[in-house]
Amino acid sequence: MTNRFDEIIESEQFRRYFLPLAALALIALFLSLGVWQLGRAADKRAVRALFESDAPYTPLTRDMSVTEYQLLEAEGEYLAERQVLIDNVILDGRTGFYAITAFRYAPDEPLLLVNRGFIPKQPGHAAKPGLDVAAATRIIRGRAGFLPQVGIRSREAFLVDDDWPKLANYPTLDDLSAQLAADLVPFVLLLGPDEPDGFERRWQPRDRGPMMHYGYALQWFAMAAAVAGVVLWRQRKKRA
Repeated sequence: MTNRFDEIIESEQFRRYFLPLAALALIALFLSLGVWQLGRAADKRAVRALFESDAPYTPLTRDMSVTEYQLLEAEGEYLAERQVLIDNVILDGRTGFYAITAFRYAPDEPLLLVNRGFIPKQPGHAAKPGLDVAAATRIIRGRAGFLPQVGIRSREAFLVDDDWPKLANYPTLDDLSAQLAADLVPFVLLLGPDEPDGFERRWQPRDRGPMMHYGYALQWFAMAAAVAGVVLWRQRKKRA
């Protein structure tokens, strides 16, 4: 069986037909992967354009469709008695918290979670920083965003019998909904940098920019060119 396989590989028909077809298949595969990476880069450019958009703020209403990083404004009040501190957030090498406060913008509607910004941990200070905010009717503005995420969560999102404000270990919306005993809108409002009652806010898109995908596309195109170069070299060698 082995001898027969070796004979097929070494045969003239194999070299004449199979190898060129295999090379063409590889070239087509590498080109398609490169084009796919260019498409991913275009998607990332579109997301970054949304993030950098200075379109007018849209009032948040019931059942409205919200796009990623859309500029929104909502009228209502903070629920100051139940707030959450997302622990172990790192910003510029500093460890701290994100302050998450629920906001009621309409009666009998899901609550809007507001990320009020980053609070660095201070050595020698209390484990939980103050999150006081007046429970008064107001208009808040920001961008539709997401909760911070981590690849592998080291423990459960919340500790049992923790007092408010609760410390959280990278919770999901479902985790927060269970703690607040309320339905939530499917995004988080990243409070605008100029809005009052916030902390340090330097929001960035959660995904990397398009340059990484351009690099991958270049690699795939280079591999396609390398295979094509080998095929052309073999053809010229045969003619010579």
